Order: sequence, then structure tokens, then C-alpha cells
Amino acid sequence: MIQTIQIDPRQLKAIALLAPKQDQRYWLNGVFVEAMPRETRLVAMDGQRMGVFRADKANQLGDALCIGCILPHNVIECVKPVRGKFGCLELRLDTERLGWAELTHGGTPCEFVRPDAGYPIYRRAIGPHRGSGEPGQCDPRHLYDFHRVFQALEGKFTTDRGGVYLHHNGTDNTRVSLHGREDFVGTVRPRKADGPALLSWADLPAPVARVDAAVPPEPA
Repeated sequence: MIQTIQIDPRQLKAIALLAPKQDQRYWLNGVFVEAMPRETRLVAMDGQRMGVFRADKANQLGDALCIGCILPHNVIECVKPVRGKFGCLELRLDTERLGWAELTHGGTPCEFVRPDAGYPIYRRAIGPHRGSGEPGQCDPRHLYDFHRVFQALEGKFTTDRGGVYLHHNGTDNTRVSLHGREDFVGTVRPRKADGPALLSWADLPAPVARVDAAVPPEPA
């Protein structure tokens, strides 16, 4: 039986920015597609940060309530816009041919072998909506990756409207949201910091240097 999953191509290209490419845990080197009869979710993680997209889709799964498939990077790279626009993106799985999968974009099919591995239960890693409010120290490179996801969806010239928002949660998993995007949720793991640098010199009073205006020479 053929199972058909509808995927938002812009979400796929954006979430792939969070997926590692050379991780020893090969099942993380790609995007995990989770499909339910009326919803498709796209997940990418590396153990330090994670992102999840959702979209309302009419999937044809037969009697299954939820199925999943990992899309490797080389398959995702086949999804390219034509004249700046993406076509319809569809993932087909065959219950009678284990490991077979086909991703079709704009009518062009791409067959591949599904990675024979499970995917972590991502729902456990999503941080609480209302964090503790205690600021945490996050790797700025991870925050920039979320910024790139926002740019991929909204465009490079729309970041003045906002971008990445952290639901501060101290040293525990911190939820990440994007400005105006109710279809995305992320999580970043704060890193342990050794403490701030000692900047006592910045608090000490110091004399203010005076700069006298230059006196122009008198004409001869």
C-alpha cells in the first residue's frame, strides 16, 4: 500500500538548516518527517538545539495513525525552487517495500532508501512555554542558526520585525519561538558558563579628560 505525505517545501528547506550533516549518529543527518492523517511535522536536532515545524495537510496513511521517515540531506537538496517558487512536495512510502521511499517535487520524483534507524522522541525535549524567567547562557551560534531559519521563511530583509525569542528557563531546556510564526517551536540547551569576567575597572570613578578647543592662529 502506498502512503502519501504532503510536505511544505519552504518549511523543509528552512528546518534542514538545523540538521547536522556529519554527525556520528547518522540518523540525525537529515530531517525527520512525522505524519498524521491531518498534520505533517518536520523535525531537526543535534542534541544541543532542535526545531519543529507543523502544517495542516491531508495525508493518506491508510489505517496508520502516525508514521515517520528520515529525509537525508542529499534528498532534500533535490528540492529547489523554479523561478523563485516551490512546487507541490509529496513523500510516498510503500508498506510492502520496506526501505523504499520517493520524494516528488513539482512532478519530478526522487527515489531513495530510507535510513534504517529510529529517531529520538523529540516531544520530550521541547522546553516549557512559560520558563522560569531565569536567564541562561546560550551558544550564540545556535541562536544564529534559528535566525537563519527565520530568514529562510521571511526573507533577509524582514528581520527588522523581530526574529528569535527565548523563553528563558535557566539551565534547563529553553523554548525558542520565531516572531509571528505559530507553526514553529524550537529548543536550545543552555551551556554551562564559568562566570562573567571581572570588570571592576568599569565601575571605578575616573577623572574626565578635558579637551580644549583649538585656538586658531592669528593672521600675520
